[in-house]
This record gives sequence, C-alpha cells and structure tokens, in this order.
Amino acid sequence: MQKLEFTIRPINPQEIEKVAALLSTGYYHDDFFKWSVESDDERHKIVADYYSIYLKAVGCVAHVAETPDGSIIGATVWLPHDVDTSIYDEIDKAAGIYAPQFRAVCDNSHYSEPPMEPFYQLVGFVVLPKAQGMGIGGALLKYHLDILDKVGIPTYLEASTPYFGGGVYGRFGYQPVGELMVFAETAVLYPLWRPAAPPQEKLCQKANHHPELRRLQFGNYNWLVLAERGNKILLLSENIISLQKYHDTFESVTWANSTARKYLNDTFYNTFKPEDQSRIVETELYDQNTTDKIFLLSVEEVVTYLGNSGEPNSNKFYIDDKLNSARKAVYTDSSPCRWSLRTSGNLPYLVATVTVEGKVAITGDFVNRPSSNLFNVGLRPAMWVEKP
Repeated sequence: MQKLEFTIRPINPQEIEKVAALLSTGYYHDDFFKWSVESDDERHKIVADYYSIYLKAVGCVAHVAETPDGSIIGATVWLPHDVDTSIYDEIDKAAGIYAPQFRAVCDNSHYSEPPMEPFYQLVGFVVLPKAQGMGIGGALLKYHLDILDKVGIPTYLEASTPYFGGGVYGRFGYQPVGELMVFAETAVLYPLWRPAAPPQEKLCQKANHHPELRRLQFGNYNWLVLAERGNKILLLSENIISLQKYHDTFESVTWANSTARKYLNDTFYNTFKPEDQSRIVETELYDQNTTDKIFLLSVEEVVTYLGNSGEPNSNKFYIDDKLNSARKAVYTDSSPCRWSLRTSGNLPYLVATVTVEGKVAITGDFVNRPSSNLFNVGLRPAMWVEKP
C-alpha cells in the first residue's frame, strides 16, 4: 500500500461546515446513524448539522488530517464533560422528527460515564475510506491524547461498532466501562474509557455491610441470608467468590449452557465438604428450565431480596435508586466488582448484571466481559440449604 503523506492540525473556524460534512459522509452508512436518521435522503444534512453544532460548542477541540494538497481526509471531535447542555436543544431543532433518537443518547450517556471529572469525550472520529489503513486514525487520536496525558485528563467515548479490546481504541488503552447502550438490535453503543497516563490505580471501596441481612458462615464462605422457607434458607455469598466471566465465549448463550453454571455446580460445589454438600438443596429455576444446586440470582430475585424503590430513575435500562448500596459487592481484596445475573439481556449475547455502583443493568452486558483495570467482573453464587 502506497504511503500517504499527511499532517495533523487543529481545525480552523472557517472549516467547521466542511469538517461537519466530512464527518457526515464518513458516518452515512454507520448502523447507529442509520437508526438515528432512517431516511437516506435526510441523513447527510441532519448529521452534518449535528456535528456543526458540536464543532461550534464552547470547549470543543477538533483536529483534522490534511494531505499536502490541502485535502482533509480525517477528523476527530472532542467535547469537555461539562459542555453547555443547551447544545442539545439546538440538536433537537436540527434533527426535527429524529430528535428523540439523538436525545435518547444524551439522556443515557451519564449512566456509562465514570463519576470522574474532568474528562473529554470523543464524539466524532472519521477517516475517509480511501485513506484508511495508513495510520491516520491512530495519528489523529494520539495528537490529542498526548496533550491530555500531560495534564492528567482521561477520555471517554461511545463506539458504534462492537468492541472486543482490539483495533485503534485497544492500542491506546481504551477499556469497556459502564453499560451497553442498546436502542435497537442494530443501534448499540459501546462505552469505552481511557485513564490518563500513567494509568490510574484501581478504585477500591469498603465491603458493603448489608446491616439488614443476617450473616452466617457455610463451608469456607460468608453468606447473607435472603429468605427462609420452612427448614430451608436462601443464601447469597457476601462477596464475589471468583473473578470469572459469565461465559467464556462471545456468543448467544443462556444460563443453561453458560460456563458460569458449569463452574458453580462442579468446581465450586466441590469445594464444600460432603456433609455440607448434603445440605445444599436442588432448586428448580423455572425461568431457565434448569435444576441446580448453586445458581446466580435473576433480576426478579435481586429486586425481591435486595430491593427496588420504584423511583422514577429506575427505567427499562437500569434499576438505579437509593437502594443501590445494598446491591454492591466486592472481591476478597475489597476491590469493587460487577456481578452477573442469570437473566438474559436485551440481545442473545448479553446478560443482566449488577454494576460496581449497585445498579441493575437490565439491558445487559457482554456474556464474556472480563475483569479490567477499571473494575472486576465475577460470580456471586446463591443456593438454598437445609437448616442445621
């Protein structure tokens, strides 16, 4: 492939409409923008107007890749986390009948943005097809990331194509964070976070004490007593017992054939002494058509036993309310940990989870989400056992 000469530079104010049009051209066939603006005839103008508003916003930082003949072949657009929210009213007007789609993204982004500030969000990133594969995208990202690293400012973005840890974002240290934003089967955003260099230390928090629940030790583990029925009690591990994915492979999967189920009912079950194993009751999970000795809670069980206040900010994406703290969990080293549930998410390769903040992500997360430098992912088993 012939090498293409280019330079990276900040955008000039008089180039705003030109760069907005370039971004719209680059995103014209993007699945997310095709969902945002269904009309092929209207998409180019609406998306160009959308980026023009961003590019004129106070605090916006934009760069372009330019060839020696003056052609602009790529661009990045960055917004500060505290951008004036009045720009979203402008976007509503520019989007017309498609305003609800753009507003849905705005309204749900804060669920995935880490509670840190300041940070910059990458809201536009395009390299024209003829110039792709020549290192232009990496050079565009590096240009601004180097500046932000010097002052210790992290960055956030919502990728519109599936992210599995590779590509240009992976090379620059972006990691999945927060919740997938699922608006339709073809309209999914993948939130990614990049700490400023050097990487920030892993966040830690003290174990949640669940003062309203009784505790006991069973086997070599500490448990919370969630319910009692006759001579049986329902136990939930107080902490995460293993940093494991719900399923090893990115594929359509249910609890019945997940690797989490196999691990809990085989490896984990065999850590108990025979006399303790004899007290573990086989439980029919009617929502999954399985019978298991050890299982993960469902969304309904989390709501039943760990609470749901029914507050307005509990919606179709999350249960996010004043009871979040009762749903938090940590690993044995007291680091925050997200824990998987057995309920499927909105797509067959997603599974419902409880986040490190204690929110219940009903939409779901990748079944093969691994632990990262930002937070751990693990298993928090439950079981019915006979009283001694």
